[in-house]
Amino acid sequence: MVMKKGKPNVPSQMRGQYKRQQEMQQQKEAMIEAQTPGADGLPVFNLFVRTIKGNMWYPCGSFKGDDRSKALCTTYADDGFFSGISKKQLDSGIAGSLYQDLDRLVGTVVRAYPQLKKSQKNLEFGYKLAFKGLKEQSEPTIVEPKEQKGGFDAIKTLFS
Repeated sequence: MVMKKGKPNVPSQMRGQYKRQQEMQQQKEAMIEAQTPGADGLPVFNLFVRTIKGNMWYPCGSFKGDDRSKALCTTYADDGFFSGISKKQLDSGIAGSLYQDLDRLVGTVVRAYPQLKKSQKNLEFGYKLAFKGLKEQSEPTIVEPKEQKGGFDAIKTLFS
């Protein structure tokens, strides 16, 4: 509600709390928007982390794919002959992306979730794929961060 001059219809002693609630609501909406595929049709990879011993997954970010990952997701969603190969290529792409920024990612995760600090050397990463045509996954797909060295590694992951 808005009164005269654009001020909220809230008692003056509660305006600080009201402003914080509004900011939190905007952040929540931005987070939800970042986790769902947009109008461009590109897939969104929502990252999660947990300790090897633990069962609880913690969200640790999300990123959008490119046109290549969109093509792989389309093949995977069609559930055709090459869907298994597409899934393996998506997994290896995520693993390579995680490996590139692993130290920075672990630092960010430990700052956000201090309870993971003791086991920061033994973290397990996973992702959920958000793409039109795919149903939402109940559990994240576990991915081990690995360095991708070149074309031979890409061919090797096709048949592993």
